[in-house]
Amino acid sequence: MNPLQLPIWKKLFKQKDTSNREIIQFLRETAVFGKLKRRALNEIARLVHVREYQEGEEIFRQGEAGAGFYMIYEGKVTIRSVRDGIELDLAHLDEHSFFGELSLFSEERRTATAIAMEHSRLLGFFQPDLKEIIETKPKIGIEIVMSLSSVVVERLQKTNQLLEKAYYKGRQRNA
Repeated sequence: MNPLQLPIWKKLFKQKDTSNREIIQFLRETAVFGKLKRRALNEIARLVHVREYQEGEEIFRQGEAGAGFYMIYEGKVTIRSVRDGIELDLAHLDEHSFFGELSLFSEERRTATAIAMEHSRLLGFFQPDLKEIIETKPKIGIEIVMSLSSVVVERLQKTNQLLEKAYYKGRQRNA
């Protein structure tokens, strides 16, 4: 049984007010799924969970176990980290952005908190959904995993560049 079918999850995720056609169009416009074939987009649209958040509401909290990622259908989200009492906004995201994608591949704890900065509608795609596609439609599952992987690699490369820049800047100051 898909864990997202349990009563607790059904309360958290409202039934879709948005049509599959609208969701497929939205997915086409995202960096993470924009290059996928229609069959893959149909599968994702079938499985995503539409969730609404009010301004200031936490989507997930730093330290919680991650289960999947979110795409911003409407609204704005801030990703915030707190370490040693210091609060740092890591990112301000708007429509078509996504976050939490590492949780599809790992059950590690969330490294930051995601907060809706205004009324927002998000599409959630979770580990059980991805596993279901991989098990039932492996070709589509591989296509989705490869698409997600390329985005994760791109973000990792950007992070490496930022770290490298900061390192060299620090060395120049100390020289």
